[in-house]
Amino acid sequence: MAMIELPDRLPDVTRVRLFMLVISVGLVTILSRLWYLQVAHGDELLEASITNQRRLVRRVPPRGIIMDRKGRVIATNRQQLSVSVIPHEIRKNPEVLPMLASLLNRPEEDLTDIVNAQAATAAYDSVVLDEDVDLATVTRLEEQKLNLPGVYIGPEPVRKYPDGPLFGHVLGQMGQITPDELKKDRELGYRPGDFCGKLGLEREYDAELRGENGGREIEVDARGRQRREVDNKDPIPGHTVTLNIDKDLQKIAYDELAAKQRNGAAVAIDPRTGAVLALVSYPAYDPNSYVGGISRADLKALNADKRKPQINRAVYSASAPGSTFKLITATAGLETGKIDAHSGDYCSGAISLGRWIKHCHKHGGHGHVDFTEAVAKSCDVFFYHLGQNLGPETMAAFAKKFGLGSKSGIDLPFVDKAGSVPDPEWSAKHHREWVGGDTVDMAIGQSALGCTPLQMCNAIASIANRGTVYQPQLVKSIVDQHAGGRVVREMKPIVARRVGVSQKTLETVAHAMEAVMEPGGTGHASAIPGLRIAGKTGTAQRYNHLDNAWFVGYAPAENPRIAICVFVEEGGHGGTIAAPIAQKMFAHYFHIKVDGAADTQATD
Repeated sequence: MAMIELPDRLPDVTRVRLFMLVISVGLVTILSRLWYLQVAHGDELLEASITNQRRLVRRVPPRGIIMDRKGRVIATNRQQLSVSVIPHEIRKNPEVLPMLASLLNRPEEDLTDIVNAQAATAAYDSVVLDEDVDLATVTRLEEQKLNLPGVYIGPEPVRKYPDGPLFGHVLGQMGQITPDELKKDRELGYRPGDFCGKLGLEREYDAELRGENGGREIEVDARGRQRREVDNKDPIPGHTVTLNIDKDLQKIAYDELAAKQRNGAAVAIDPRTGAVLALVSYPAYDPNSYVGGISRADLKALNADKRKPQINRAVYSASAPGSTFKLITATAGLETGKIDAHSGDYCSGAISLGRWIKHCHKHGGHGHVDFTEAVAKSCDVFFYHLGQNLGPETMAAFAKKFGLGSKSGIDLPFVDKAGSVPDPEWSAKHHREWVGGDTVDMAIGQSALGCTPLQMCNAIASIANRGTVYQPQLVKSIVDQHAGGRVVREMKPIVARRVGVSQKTLETVAHAMEAVMEPGGTGHASAIPGLRIAGKTGTAQRYNHLDNAWFVGYAPAENPRIAICVFVEEGGHGGTIAAPIAQKMFAHYFHIKVDGAADTQATD
């Protein structure tokens, strides 16, 4: 401290007082500074001091296991070796990143981008630069360990899907977290470069599957080189998710669709609860290809595939349901009193709409048919006339009662499509005039109707249970195994709507659906001896394409436990192509052996 020269003329007492004042000011300044450093910012500076000596190397938790309803694992984890760095140390030692890029055979710019993204938010957190590193690369890195301060090698869990594409659309995929997702999900422990659920159940239940980070606290020297491990906290695994899906039923549907060599979908629902027993879209992609990041070449090939395996046809592909929609038309006719269980009509094979002729699928005609025969034989003329009596507005209103034209609410993100239920008002909004041909087409499930296989399955399930539309649910329960098997969530049935149709009407429709599977009915070839099935086939015409094949049904008819919808693109007749797939699914579910021989004469 500089000495202050006091004038000689000051009295001794004054000189002493002035000197004491200077000393006091100095002491106050020093004490204030000490208070500022040790009290006001003591914890902060202590943490910074410790941080300068220690580094926390994050340990990613194993993602929660996903199982089918019988406890069979369909999504699990495997161990991999990963390379991570502390951005702060890399910035202190700029020579490290070029060397690391060379050893990993990765572009230096890619590594720089990852480090910079992390350094902006958490410079002292570890960030993964490369995953699934082979032993040869690990050996090279270990040989250069002294020259790679701030670089750490260790095991990390990575997602594994044992059944490949079988559950591709259900489970979804993993992908690197985006900046927007990071802002939203940072409280879950995510950091730049991490992987999170992107689609399917991996996305929908990401928070439950994620788990909690652990870490190794490492003491480092001045250059950031590891000296010893101070502490180690194990990560906490994510919750176990159990599905309603039956893996064997899923596989039978998938294999049968694959054998047809056609795109399509199959859905099975428990009509008593809305539990989804199977949800298949074919073709599918292998979610394993997205683990750790899909290569550009693989992604390009996937996008270029004309079969479009990334589309979930069970939930997202909305198209005309063909004659399966006749069940809705029939319900509307019975409930409004336009027809009853004994109503009949004469089918000559066609009707006239001015200069247009609308044919029945049986061009020679069915002759005289009553209501049950019209459903069993899928007589178009009967339903042409019924549609004209009802009008499009009434048919549309009843379709919506069954959930058509609305999203189902299934626990899958992004893909649940509402489809379309047309009427004259809808048509006007789409800049086209509604004509008489639209009305009769709608009555048999054509026109501009757009329904997903999931919607049709849910609609048929509501006939099976006599009037309740449930929200379809893939997940059965979520359990915290780390907490001794504590049940986090047990899914309960969710009623989406009541159909609001009399039991008499639904019973009449159900009886006619049983006739479909009896001799003379369009679904007879797929009947199973000893099992009462209620069903309906459908063949939806497409301009300049082969027809789409449909089948909907449930069993046992007297006490329904499963409802099924099968949809095959360009498959032809529903009774020939779609119904035999449903037959195999019914047979598996009820443990019945069938030969699966299809009657090639089955139509509609």
